[in-house]
Amino acid sequence: MLAIDLLLIGLWLARWVLPRGKVKQGMPAHRAAAREAFEEARVTGTISALFIGTYHQLKTQDDGQAEMVAVQAFPMLVRQENKSWPEMHQRQRCWMPINTAIGGLRNSELRAVLMKFAQELPNVA
Repeated sequence: MLAIDLLLIGLWLARWVLPRGKVKQGMPAHRAAAREAFEEARVTGTISALFIGTYHQLKTQDDGQAEMVAVQAFPMLVRQENKSWPEMHQRQRCWMPINTAIGGLRNSELRAVLMKFAQELPNVA
């Protein structure tokens, strides 16, 4: 069995999410996910163009309004992690085994996406 760690970003206490962001026009969604992983956690690597699932999450806009957004999750093989990153004073970065992450996430849709991904991992290797 593969030992897979998951990178989570802490926006505030007890709320862990995957790095995510807005897809800019003309940019493939998986490239946007890689860009966000770099900006939010300063990690780089090889990202898959095939998403592992979609979940919904509340996002607070710059004007303070909150809206529910759909997030596509893409797996990334991280090859480099820098000690500092632009948003390190706004966000925490945490690596944990995928099963630990699944057990600690609040978002039930994200948990379901990651459970399905974890079950399929032996077929990916």
